[in-house]
Amino acid sequence: MNVRHNSSVFLLAILTSAPGLHAQPGPTKVAVTEARIMRAPSTMVLVASVEPVRKSRVGSEIAGLVEVMPVHQGDFVKKGDALCRLDSATLRHRAVEAKARLSVLQSAHEELLAGTRKDELVRLGALRDEAVEELKMWEFEFARVNKLHEGRESNRKELVEARTLFRTAERRMIAAKARYDLGSQGPRKEVIAQARYEVAEQQAVVDRTATELEKTTIRAPFDGYVVRRNVEVGEWVTVGGQIVEMVDLSSMLVRVNVPESALPFLHVGDRTRIEIDALARFFEGKVKHIMRDADRTARTFPVEIEIPNDQKLLAGGMFARATVTVGDDVDVVAVPKDAVVERRGITQVGVVVPGERGGFNALLVSVILGSDIGDWIAITSGNIEPGDKIVTHGTERIHPFPTAVLIVDKSGTPIENPMVTKQ
Repeated sequence: MNVRHNSSVFLLAILTSAPGLHAQPGPTKVAVTEARIMRAPSTMVLVASVEPVRKSRVGSEIAGLVEVMPVHQGDFVKKGDALCRLDSATLRHRAVEAKARLSVLQSAHEELLAGTRKDELVRLGALRDEAVEELKMWEFEFARVNKLHEGRESNRKELVEARTLFRTAERRMIAAKARYDLGSQGPRKEVIAQARYEVAEQQAVVDRTATELEKTTIRAPFDGYVVRRNVEVGEWVTVGGQIVEMVDLSSMLVRVNVPESALPFLHVGDRTRIEIDALARFFEGKVKHIMRDADRTARTFPVEIEIPNDQKLLAGGMFARATVTVGDDVDVVAVPKDAVVERRGITQVGVVVPGERGGFNALLVSVILGSDIGDWIAITSGNIEPGDKIVTHGTERIHPFPTAVLIVDKSGTPIENPMVTKQ
């Protein structure tokens, strides 16, 4: 193991091992294995920025006066919650008017579908029969006057009047018969169709008015946080006017610019490690988007890595560091994942070395992690060497200073020759 950077730690070990300077407790039991050389992709740690997975400028689909703004900046809202309400009085009156007009047209259409009523048909039949009898009467009268006129017993004026009344009765009978026939057959299909179209047209007006009335309440399109209010009560909103800005923080996108040489080695779905400096924590992410259009100045490609945010610890704009694949497989030093611990944002492994007065001590060594290799992980910091004895169980009991340890197997039995570890 390379321990040049740990000279101060060893000095502390020498001082604390001197008689009377420090009361040493009993050795801590630990299990160890050796660091190995393994094949893993080359990685690089790149500066990145955390962004919300979704960001929306929520607008209004209709124009209106802001009546209520129930949300404020920083509020968390659920999908469907009201963000803003516009004045809806005019639309409500218009909706009542449209429904009343629809009822009138529906009634007229239903009347046409029902056909002529029985009592109306009886009335039309009576008028037809009356016209027939009246025609017969004037037909007889016209014949009588005409005969008298031929015998010079009637003047021409009487003849003209009789003929006119006969022809009027004839036309009246034709009209009465036509009305009866029309009543018997019912309305024409064209008239019924026209009435049906008028009903459908008015129904569309009712539906449109109801939709506009519903849109006076602008609702959240997804679960998220309100980050900006763009209007206040009393303001007039135009169609498409912005109401609020929202962000979805259920998961986050870490945006990193990778060099063009790394592009062939990155794939959607690749797992990566993200370090958030402000939280002093690591997160596991997955490559979601690879934008194949380079920054012409830097010759880098934007890559977005999605990480979960179940605890809502992450926020937009946070500084991050992403470990991404940038090359072919190479030989790397690797340790079991169980050997890696994280304390205050610092990744460490426990390394066992011979003690100054016999026995063994464990040291906590800060490391930089590389690619996952199954249950193992690459160490890219260069301070762990193949064959170093790495603590796999008991690391959490190692102190920041050299800790006396007793090397045991999985059952807790001390190992006779612990520095010869079976892999």
